[in-house]
Amino acid sequence: MFSHMNPKMVVAVAALAALVGARSMFAQQTLQGSLQGVVKNSSGTPLSGAFVKLKNDERRLTFMVITQAQGRYTVKNLPPGKYVAQGIGNGFQSEWSAVTDVVAGQPATVNLSLTAPQAPMLPAAWPGRQPGMATGRGAAEPIPLPEGPGKAIIETRCVGCHRSPDQVASHRVDRAQWKETISNMRMFMKGSKLGMSMTDQEADVLLEYAVKNFGESESGGPARAKPDPNSRLPRTLLTGAATKYIAVEFEIPTYDTEPHEVTVDSDGNGWVSLRKTGMLGRLDPRTLTYTEIATPPGESSTVKLNAIWAGANNKLWFMDYGPNRRWMAYDTRTEEFTSFTMTTKLRTGAPGGNTMRDHPNGTVWFNAIGNNTTIRLDLKTGEFTGFEIPSGVKAGRSASPYGMAIAGDGGVWVALNAMDKMARVDPITGDIEEFEIPVEGAVPRKGGPDSEGNVWFGLHGAGKILKIDYKTYEMSVFTPPTENSGTYAISVDLKHDLIWVAQQHVDKIARFNPRTEEWVEFPLANAEEDHRRIEVDQNNPNRIWWSGNTSNRIGYIELLEGDGI
Repeated sequence: MFSHMNPKMVVAVAALAALVGARSMFAQQTLQGSLQGVVKNSSGTPLSGAFVKLKNDERRLTFMVITQAQGRYTVKNLPPGKYVAQGIGNGFQSEWSAVTDVVAGQPATVNLSLTAPQAPMLPAAWPGRQPGMATGRGAAEPIPLPEGPGKAIIETRCVGCHRSPDQVASHRVDRAQWKETISNMRMFMKGSKLGMSMTDQEADVLLEYAVKNFGESESGGPARAKPDPNSRLPRTLLTGAATKYIAVEFEIPTYDTEPHEVTVDSDGNGWVSLRKTGMLGRLDPRTLTYTEIATPPGESSTVKLNAIWAGANNKLWFMDYGPNRRWMAYDTRTEEFTSFTMTTKLRTGAPGGNTMRDHPNGTVWFNAIGNNTTIRLDLKTGEFTGFEIPSGVKAGRSASPYGMAIAGDGGVWVALNAMDKMARVDPITGDIEEFEIPVEGAVPRKGGPDSEGNVWFGLHGAGKILKIDYKTYEMSVFTPPTENSGTYAISVDLKHDLIWVAQQHVDKIARFNPRTEEWVEFPLANAEEDHRRIEVDQNNPNRIWWSGNTSNRIGYIELLEGDGI
């Protein structure tokens, strides 16, 4: 057992309970300031269903609400400070307002007029990529590798872990990111069953080849410009249940930390594992205070975190997937860490992956994506056991076991991202059954169980969601209203049996009612939030958390009273 490390950073960002013409069902913040106003079009007509953004740069906070009757909006319980506001709707937007001081107990007013055209609509796609390179499995059409000294290195080294050269060729980043990618790849090779390695000279050759041919643009030219923040917001005014929510987000102070995974503890705090800094980040929704917590030092100073999951007994499970090869748990009440050094020998060395789950039988499970292996840790004995995916073994490559969900009978369901299949792992014997997904180009990602024990997964490539009956293994597929929405992850509101879906390609979070098959989509505040995972706070199921891997943000949407639940 390790003693808790002192927080490295605490960013005081006292915060918000938002009201938009209705009371938030779970707001607990103390009364502070408020901001209100009316949004009108260029002709002076009030607009209901328009977006209003508020930004407090000092506190790194953005809020977005929807105008109600007569174009009015009200946001209460704002922390005092300096705010700017902008309205967006019907294809138009206002300029950002002058800075307004929000003072405790004194309502401030900002009226907005939508006189400027909204930025062109950004097509649905993986953040930072062109449409057609949207699923993360490489390009839709094969990309030939250009001739050059780095081609042979990709063909002999990279494809040992990656599914094909396409996955490398579709990656478009700058020199610094390519250098980091190659460094990580060399780290993963250490301890590989395949005996792979790469010399310093080969790494230098590969770096120059990658930057020249696969830089930020297809020609290796200048970095791709960031899209307009409003380019994903709908061009029509919202109506009905879609108007009864607030979006809240916090930008993490350290640049480019990659908060890939998010979870919610029993006290309602949102947590992220920061892949690039080796820190845990926590956002308290009652105060919007952000804290970073350092993990105990390992044998290597390189700490890379991922796969965070709030399990039983106030334990946060996460992975140090770098050279330390540690499975770790953090007790949110005692603030103590427990660490398990992984002993399972893996095909490609380091245990890359981003999904962990604890099982009711006292085991913890992890999907090693590039290693074609699902791994079990027995907490009583400390024993690790790896189970290779049969279809990956047969194909001679990883089936890419990705998301995971524990069904009502204890079966461990695993999304085989590279095979368009689902696998059921027997939690006792490790026996694996595989099932074809009845959708072309499914690319299953992340999911979870409903209150009956059935499991749901996002079909990221197909833009649909999948339900599996845990008793019969029957599969049902449902389609959201927005095409190619990038249905990445699912989290289920177990109290109301509502299915929440991360729509990564279009910057929305959707709610699906399986009884009525009704969908409601809730836009997020900015383009390319890159919300790969979401999680419902089961103690406050109107609040759905998300983290943005490349946007470097953590946030949530919260439904407001009168939304029809």
